[in-house]
Amino acid sequence: MSTRTTSRNGLWLAAAVLSVLTILLFGLIGGIVQLNAWISGIALGCAEAAILVFIGFVVHRRKAASPGAPFYIASGVIIGVYAISVLLEVILLGYLFKLPESSYLMIHLITFLGFSVVLGLIALAGKYAGAHERKESDHLAVQKETVAWIGGIRRKLGEMPGENIHSLDRQMAELEETLRYSDPITHTSLYEVEHMIQQKIALLEDQVALIGETQAEQRDELAEQTVHIIRDILRTVQDRNTELLKAKAGST
Repeated sequence: MSTRTTSRNGLWLAAAVLSVLTILLFGLIGGIVQLNAWISGIALGCAEAAILVFIGFVVHRRKAASPGAPFYIASGVIIGVYAISVLLEVILLGYLFKLPESSYLMIHLITFLGFSVVLGLIALAGKYAGAHERKESDHLAVQKETVAWIGGIRRKLGEMPGENIHSLDRQMAELEETLRYSDPITHTSLYEVEHMIQQKIALLEDQVALIGETQAEQRDELAEQTVHIIRDILRTVQDRNTELLKAKAGST
């Protein structure tokens, strides 16, 4: 078990133990029979547990590049507000004004439920934002792999002699730049087009390999065919980019 996992589990255990001790302490101080004392102990125990559990999550993710950092900050603020509210309710309503037990319990229940709802909404929003960020990261990784793929084909092409090879390299450079500065695919409606582009690049790679295996006098015809393949991929990528812009505009 890693040190970080041990530390996190220790904080969670401390949260449980401290909460129980707080409840028992307030109950015993109140002479066991005073319900308000038990209510105060339970409320403060919940606040303590929320703080320690939150610290445990922060410790667990402190070395990870979390896209939900703003949501962690918001959660920390909400937990802090909840803890301060509970403390003020215990001091003012439980001990200074000594509210009736039913009213005192109801106020703490409302505070806890409000805190739970807000924290739950923040957690859901953070989960959604994190999933979206990871999805975009995966798409960006695919795009980088595709650009690197084209770069690898260009390197193979550059090892071949001939004037027509230089012309092909310029066409390949245009394709590489177009792919590099295109937006990653983020709409499922375009996944099929993206797969088609991958297939055409595979065909281009085979064509370049064939040029390298062919005699010099036959390369002109193959080079001309390769230009058509490159231009076809470029048109497909440009059409895809246009459709992607429309899809993004339609989703806003």
